Amino acid sequence: MITKTTTRIVMTATLIAGGFAAQSLRAQQAREVAPVEVAEAELTYADMLAVPVTFDQVMRTALENAEGRLVEISLDDLHDTPVFVAVVASPTSLTEIVVSATDGSILNTATQTAASPEMMQQLLDDEFEDGLDFASLIDELEDDECDCDDDDDEDDDHKG
Repeated sequence: MITKTTTRIVMTATLIAGGFAAQSLRAQQAREVAPVEVAEAELTYADMLAVPVTFDQVMRTALENAEGRLVEISLDDLHDTPVFVAVVASPTSLTEIVVSATDGSILNTATQTAASPEMMQQLLDDEFEDGLDFASLIDELEDDECDCDDDDDEDDDHKG
């Protein structure tokens, strides 16, 4: 069963990544580049302390490559490699920059823009609701799986 923390992580990731999906897909198809997917963090505490790139370096990299205010930096795991994900926001744009935690290079950048701050807010609100819907579906799927597992256990008890 998904915990509240996991649900929040899914909602946040969906909010940030969901908006970039269409634009990133178009850009990747145009460049014929394999998509970059950020997986749920699998880093241990020791792994987090051992990355050579610092948050300060990532902050400078993000602000040098996107206009706006830095609103989030997280350390994640991408195909068993540590990466930082930095989010820079302005009134009409939201940029996500994936930075290698081993050498500081930029692995991916995706920017979502809107014509006005009001349109950006509406876009983010819509994506947040989509994230909530997605989290709800995941909860339902896991609840269904739990029911099936319980039924299987009962069947096994009756057979034995």
